[in-house]
Amino acid sequence: MYRPLPKQLTIKDSPIEGLGLYAKEDIKKNSFIGITHIRDEQFENKYIRTPLGGFYNHSDHPNIIRMVSDALPRLNFGDQVDPNTDKKVIKDGKNDRENMYYNLHEKSDAKYMFMITIKDVKAGQELVANYNLYTYPKTGVGLQMI
Repeated sequence: MYRPLPKQLTIKDSPIEGLGLYAKEDIKKNSFIGITHIRDEQFENKYIRTPLGGFYNHSDHPNIIRMVSDALPRLNFGDQVDPNTDKKVIKDGKNDRENMYYNLHEKSDAKYMFMITIKDVKAGQELVANYNLYTYPKTGVGLQMI
């Protein structure tokens, strides 16, 4: 059966705005949540938003951050990600592209965006990020961070 969200998450009314993304169970700090956006030049703002990417809200007190990668992250919900590590070197001395992740402000044109928790999140708590993804087309600027 198709599930647009991980079973550990749900969508419900948010006191911030409209609908929000909520934890159905406790989630540890530095946990992979899922892919939120996939780059595609044909779409407005150059990204396709996944169901997961459509329901988290902005907050000045975030509990998630967006990370990016040019390779599809081979991670499952809850896998641990170190947000301060941007690459791993493999035996041949080259970077392991499969595990090369950046903070969004370091690489704003990456193929994939995903979210990880930066704090422990309790069941029932809304997942929120500090962001400003889309800008007005008149500015000519794509991605911006607050």
